[in-house]
This record gives sequence, C-alpha cells and structure tokens, in this order.
Amino acid sequence: MKNNLDFLMESNRVGVTKLAKEIKVSRGTIYRTLNGGTPSAGLMLKISKYFNRDVKDIFFDSSVQQIVHGRTSA
Repeated sequence: MKNNLDFLMESNRVGVTKLAKEIKVSRGTIYRTLNGGTPSAGLMLKISKYFNRDVKDIFFDSSVQQIVHGRTSA
C-alpha cells in the first residue's frame, strides 16, 4: 500500500526505532509499512495519532506533503 509515512518520518526527524518504540510495535512492522505492506487499521490509527494527522492523509492521500507544508491543492 502506497503511503506517506517515509515523508512524515523524515519531516519530523523520527527514525524507525523511535516510531516503533513510541507506538509499541516492532521495527519490522514499521519497515513492512514503509515498504508498501498493508498496515492493520489499528496500526494506521496509532501512526496517525503519533503524527497528529488524519489516517487518510498518511495512507490514502498523496497530497500529505502539501498539507504538512501548509499548502493545499485546489
């Protein structure tokens, strides 16, 4: 599943180990998600809560890069 997790992690200077520890999942789970694996609904919610973003902005909307930078597409 395509997602914007790598961008959010880089933008917020959050590494795989830190994110995994903070949301209480394995690093492998984060790596699988970064590599296109389909995350569970629970994992999507944990990640969206951690980054304070809507789930759809991270996992379903390719415009999250614009949202993070304060720009929206019309």
